[in-house]
Amino acid sequence: MPPSQAALRRIVPAIVLAAIAASPSRAAPPAVPPVAPPPIAPPPIAPPPIAPPPIAPPAAPDCADDGAPYDPAALRDRVAHLASAELDGRASGSPGDAAGRTYLAGRFRCLGLIPAGVDGSYAQPFLADGQPTANLIGILPGDDAAAGGDIILVGAHHDHLGNGRLGANDNASGVAALLAIAQALHQRGKPRRTIAFVAFGGEELGLLGSRYFAGHPPAALPLDRIVYDINLDMVGSYASAGAVYAMGTFRGLPATPIVKALAAEHPALHVGIGGRGVGSDHDPFCRAGIPYVFFWTPDRRCYHERCDTLERLDTAHLGAIAAFAGELVVRLSDTPGDLAASRRRSGCTGR
Repeated sequence: MPPSQAALRRIVPAIVLAAIAASPSRAAPPAVPPVAPPPIAPPPIAPPPIAPPPIAPPAAPDCADDGAPYDPAALRDRVAHLASAELDGRASGSPGDAAGRTYLAGRFRCLGLIPAGVDGSYAQPFLADGQPTANLIGILPGDDAAAGGDIILVGAHHDHLGNGRLGANDNASGVAALLAIAQALHQRGKPRRTIAFVAFGGEELGLLGSRYFAGHPPAALPLDRIVYDINLDMVGSYASAGAVYAMGTFRGLPATPIVKALAAEHPALHVGIGGRGVGSDHDPFCRAGIPYVFFWTPDRRCYHERCDTLERLDTAHLGAIAAFAGELVVRLSDTPGDLAASRRRSGCTGR
């Protein structure tokens, strides 16, 4: 989001705010959710009169097997590409934005994801402040006769600010984690529930891509079938505060006990559980009653600054966070519980 909206990026309780009070970055919550302020009316979203950008030829056919999905070196390489000087921060409508989307479409293709954009492509085009951009959408279908119609959405925004602000942590890190999860699930075989992978555009201009998706869901991904949203935004700065936060994990929601169990299984990773983060791409889905888990790491110094570069990325913990989120997706997909009924009963806030 633009710096003028940075104060709305996250709402946090006093316990964590005291620990990172010196930071201008997004703040993180503890286990007790704070009360969110009234939402600011978002800017209008223009319809998509543009054609999707051309999709590059497929990436190497063996990219689904090009190493361990959560290997920190592989994650670093993908962040290095997205946060390169050549892409100059992937600002919406810029050449770097188009090049980043072309790269993502190639990765989606070689990972075997089914396109869910327009005209058989991965792209769902829209205008962000008058600039052409797009969401990239790929599907890994579920194979369970009863639960395969449920959809778990894994999302991360691919845009940043440009003008020398390269956005390695915000949010090339989240996109790299999303690709790693897609690779891990591809290697694992068909999931029980359908998994949709969405790289959103226009997040920095006011969540425009996720809002456009929620207002114009692809035919294959109707909102009433989306039972969970896993949002990955700024997951590469664990070392800044020694924590990753898994927000949206409220009492009574199906992901909450899974996240708690995973946290106990990974004691070296400090996971903050609970709290409601605002100002990221899970917001439009929560407004539609879809529960979410929002993974985020604070960044004390470089939020929306030019120092958000590859050199400051905490790749070791990025791999661990991506693996944690990927295992959450697997367990949600495999759970025998009725996620659709839970959504109807509890929405995104639990009980």
